[in-house]
Amino acid sequence: MLKTNEMMGACVARRRAWGRGALAVALAGSLALAGCTGGTFEEAAGDAGEKTEQGQGNQAQGDNGATDGVDWASLIDIPGMDFAYSDRDKDASYDEAAATKIALAGQGATVSGEGAAVEGTAVTITAAGTYVVTGELMAGSLVVNAGDQDKVQIVLDGASIRNEAGPALNIQQADKVFVTLAAGSQNTLADGASYELAEGEDEPNAALYSKADLTINGTGALTVEGNYRHGVNSKDDLVVTGGAITVTAKEDGLRGKDCVKIADGSFAITAGGDGVKSNNDEDPTRGFVSIDGGTFAVEAGDEGFQAATYLRLAGGDAQIKAADHALRSDVEAAMSGGTYVVEAGGKGMNPETKFTMDGGTFTVVGCEEGIEAQEVIVNDGELNITASDDGINAAVAERDSNDATTDGMTDGSDGAAAAGQDPNAAGKSGDADGLNGADGSGAPGGQSERPELPEGAEPGQMPEASEGFDPQSGERPELPEGVEEGQMPQRPEGADGERPERGQGGKWADGERPELPEGAEPGQMPDDGQMPQDGDFGGRGGRGGAGSGPLAANASEDCLIQINGGKVTINAGGDAVDSNGYVEVTGGELVGASSGAGDSALDYEYGATVTGGTVILAGGAGMAETFSEGSTQPFALVMVAGNEGDALVVTGSAGAELVAWRASESFQCVLVSVPGMQEGETCTLTVNDAATEFTASTTPSNTMGGARGAERGGRPDNL
Repeated sequence: MLKTNEMMGACVARRRAWGRGALAVALAGSLALAGCTGGTFEEAAGDAGEKTEQGQGNQAQGDNGATDGVDWASLIDIPGMDFAYSDRDKDASYDEAAATKIALAGQGATVSGEGAAVEGTAVTITAAGTYVVTGELMAGSLVVNAGDQDKVQIVLDGASIRNEAGPALNIQQADKVFVTLAAGSQNTLADGASYELAEGEDEPNAALYSKADLTINGTGALTVEGNYRHGVNSKDDLVVTGGAITVTAKEDGLRGKDCVKIADGSFAITAGGDGVKSNNDEDPTRGFVSIDGGTFAVEAGDEGFQAATYLRLAGGDAQIKAADHALRSDVEAAMSGGTYVVEAGGKGMNPETKFTMDGGTFTVVGCEEGIEAQEVIVNDGELNITASDDGINAAVAERDSNDATTDGMTDGSDGAAAAGQDPNAAGKSGDADGLNGADGSGAPGGQSERPELPEGAEPGQMPEASEGFDPQSGERPELPEGVEEGQMPQRPEGADGERPERGQGGKWADGERPELPEGAEPGQMPDDGQMPQDGDFGGRGGRGGAGSGPLAANASEDCLIQINGGKVTINAGGDAVDSNGYVEVTGGELVGASSGAGDSALDYEYGATVTGGTVILAGGAGMAETFSEGSTQPFALVMVAGNEGDALVVTGSAGAELVAWRASESFQCVLVSVPGMQEGETCTLTVNDAATEFTASTTPSNTMGGARGAERGGRPDNL
């Protein structure tokens, strides 16, 4: 599927408006009650009745233009990032006898010890030390204004602080502040719906706000109510190593500008914006979200986890539901451990440049696209995807204006929250620029629509095979007039059989694509259905098969889907595996199905090779593709039809079972490659009790098969 700026901008604006509208009802009720969380998205959306126009800042004008010539390497420095936790981060102990005691009492407080003082309804800490806070403050705040080298430990031991005019806990200055949740304690921090800010100021902006590094530890419970904007916001690092934390926030749940690092704890987050976020995009060693442990239940009106540079998932157990993307990084992401189950209005996982999976279990139970990045590398782990569109999509990385989420005017609605104004007053146009589509289908103003279905076909159904073609008997239709058996149609006039040289990033050397045949559009087949014959396609092995076909508008040799290990299972409404560049399978297990009309189980632009591993991809015949030249493990595209739930078994020539799989969708053909297949071997694919023989080979056929199989994958191997 092509990725265009207009389509992506429209979808994002639509999802965010819907998500915020759906959460608005839930949050309005939940923020009024301490410790309560909102209902489901479906319930909230039903109560809301319609989408809101509560767009944020940059989305108001649909400004999603990509930045050309991005130096992606300069935006991220993973070796320079600090993912470690200090001993004190993890140590929740304290000397209660030596600590200063702060006893809250209704409209005031008393202090026993040094380093803190009471002035009206505010308690201010001015020195390093440990402070134990108990009791309830109905309309006031706890402020930290210590020296910039001071380390302050605040122990919440049954403390409740509410402040209608600003943060409940306001950390203005310190070297580092540790908020320790005492064992067995229940604590609450809540702000009001509007702040009394100086003219032109938009901070503080959270119930727990910090200008210093902030660590939350301990085993007690903390409820945070961000009625104004955010729940917890640190302008430096935000580190959590323990505690049972419940956050309801009008905008973001947990924010750490320089980073968010979570080692342990339990989290229930309901946010109108992002669930967990780091937004420093100016320092390549900052702006990351790193998860090593903890349990998460997140509902977000925007994105579940969002990182400006790097999203690192090394552990944790998460259930995430997001109106936009569940897991998002503006640059790169990696997973090496943990169990993540996500549901998204957009993508399950969406780093721009690269996603690497080295372990853990990642399950996408519902989304538009499962994973999208320029490179998707699976080395180990278990990946399960259910998507309404593509399962895994390798698409060109783009950096648009919404990726620059620094503080102030560029940070969503930060610039609108000046002088106590409603931060959502700005950008009311949201989706008002005609991006949602008049028919409610989400097509942006008529752009990027799917092609019309064949006459008589219903959405979501497989297209009928070509007239005269019987997938079971292997009988195929007559060849076009003038085309002999085993030959391709004539190339378009002027084609010389070789493609122009391409530079780095898949760009043509002279900056221009060669002229298309008269009447042909970029990314489309010529009207006469003729294809250029094979040339020297180089690259990662080149586009093998019967011919190259026209390149899609966003084709790039930088795009790659690579499966080296692990287990990947895909159930897609669009393409199961879709690369705007290359696909490489070297090991592991890749199984899946495509149910979309006009889509295929395997879709690529330059080449798809298999050198190891197990592959079973089932889908429609009309757009089917097989592996290309450069493969070293035999494969076959077998034209055989079946239904959802049918058992598929592949056996070798000696009758030994090589692999078995149960189909998740109806299908018309199956692409199979299994260790143990031999070059030229006659194997059998049995669907229920019907057996179909095919020939396994590392060379794609050069004769006409299906419509698109002839373009880049050759003819089926059982015809």
